[in-house]
Amino acid sequence: MVDPFGVLGLIGTIDTTYHWGKELVALCKASANAEARLHESVVRVEACWLKIQIQLEFVRRLEPQLSEWHKNIQQQTLEVLLHKLQAANTKLSGLVKKSNALPNDAGEEIIIVEVKRPKYAFVKESLMEAITDLEVWQGIFDPSWFLMMKIAGPEVDQQLYFMSQQQSVSTHKGTKAAIPAAQHLRLALKPVDDDSTKKTVYLLPDGLITESVQPLPYSPVRIARRATTGQLVVLDPITCTSRASINSALRDIRNFARRLQQTDPFTFGLLQCKGILSEEDSNDTDVKIRNVAPASLSFVFRMPPTHSYVQSLRHRLLSGPSGEHSSLTARFDLARQLVKAVSYVHLYEFVHKNIRPETILILSNGSHVSIDAGGDEKAGAYSETAVLVGFDVLRDAEGKTHRLGDDDWEKNLYRHPHRQGKTPETDYNMRHDIYSVGVCLLEVGLWESFIEYDNVNAKEQEALKQISLETTNLRLSSLVKDRLLQLARGVLRRKMGIKYSKVVETCLTCLDPNNEDFGDEKEFQDMDGVAEGVRYIEKVVQRLGEISV
Repeated sequence: MVDPFGVLGLIGTIDTTYHWGKELVALCKASANAEARLHESVVRVEACWLKIQIQLEFVRRLEPQLSEWHKNIQQQTLEVLLHKLQAANTKLSGLVKKSNALPNDAGEEIIIVEVKRPKYAFVKESLMEAITDLEVWQGIFDPSWFLMMKIAGPEVDQQLYFMSQQQSVSTHKGTKAAIPAAQHLRLALKPVDDDSTKKTVYLLPDGLITESVQPLPYSPVRIARRATTGQLVVLDPITCTSRASINSALRDIRNFARRLQQTDPFTFGLLQCKGILSEEDSNDTDVKIRNVAPASLSFVFRMPPTHSYVQSLRHRLLSGPSGEHSSLTARFDLARQLVKAVSYVHLYEFVHKNIRPETILILSNGSHVSIDAGGDEKAGAYSETAVLVGFDVLRDAEGKTHRLGDDDWEKNLYRHPHRQGKTPETDYNMRHDIYSVGVCLLEVGLWESFIEYDNVNAKEQEALKQISLETTNLRLSSLVKDRLLQLARGVLRRKMGIKYSKVVETCLTCLDPNNEDFGDEKEFQDMDGVAEGVRYIEKVVQRLGEISV
């Protein structure tokens, strides 16, 4: 059977999406007019849809510039949205009684509906389901949309400017969020004079309250407060064991800090970087820039003021079944946030090289859901987001690394067998990050920590169940990978379902020559470096996002 959306093409699919989106918003507004208690939920639906509208218009304008791969992933994602919009419209229409549409002062038809009191709870539930569907879909769509910022040529900048001018009169927060974030990303990806970054991203030690600096349990980072504002920051220590050239390493460190100065942690899963802190005694900033060693530097990341509670994923995993992510829904949310954050690290043209539960932080607002007299959830409910830190061995995605490593077992567990030990076999690339993501997704799905700590936080060298091997030997490290795959195909599948386990398996085998999704390296050689990002979004981000819980 021919897919009707495929026949439409990308532009036709966008037009059809507009139609169903407008229908849903109109129906939601009519429901709110009939029942005041639905107003807050309808505002959230409208905000989601307004942002989507802007993003779809941007796709329409740039459609001629998109590669076939990029067009395909956009259309596939839109088809998911279309099905969700149609289902939401059908379900909501069946719960309300429509009257004849009446024109308003502008001549537009306004739908009039009646929400019968016995059905109020079902209408409320349908609206909340629509909100969840739109927000989850947004998380699937955003990575491929922001990937357009890597397209070379002036057309992207021209359309960003044009649409920002169009939206300048809008007062709705949701309608303005996408374009400014895209403009900041586009600017961050532009090359700059390295001398200018030396002057703008280095910070002095006296900018922190010394007494406030404290380690975060089960993580390499520390938490501190700024002296001037008292704002919480994360100090992420930098080491570059894989870099032989200090100057090259410092250049990449400065460039990474500059690129993350305007990032949004709730969109990108990356904290805003205030700058680089040097903890050497010298007060001469110029001397520090010329002579500082990476080991004495830390990234200074801003904590969002609304989410000041922080834990590492390792801390959560060690809490066992009683942890906040013991439910299926919470685990899927965390998994989706993690895979998106990794896609944005690569979008910023860097590889992480150190993805593991210790370098994944979970930020929360510390609130809890409250219920009003009508039995509805009130604003200010508990929320959290996962962000990546631990950028201690990062390099730009196109740069070369000297093959220097370590024998740290608990780190090797998250490394592909070809990247373990003191002399890894191959150069690092984005797919090595994807492998690490697979190991983390396996832990999240099982909700068990592969690394154990005793009561005094000394690391034990027993991590993976039934395996205790020295992983400096390729044959033995491959056995660990085989064991991980065995868990993914067995216990994980029973706990999280076939689709989730397939995503984990795809990540763990992404460097295998017979992997259908990532095995052919020639497919990822394109001018803008978009192809590998598109494939990761299609095979990991999108597939994980489409799973219903």
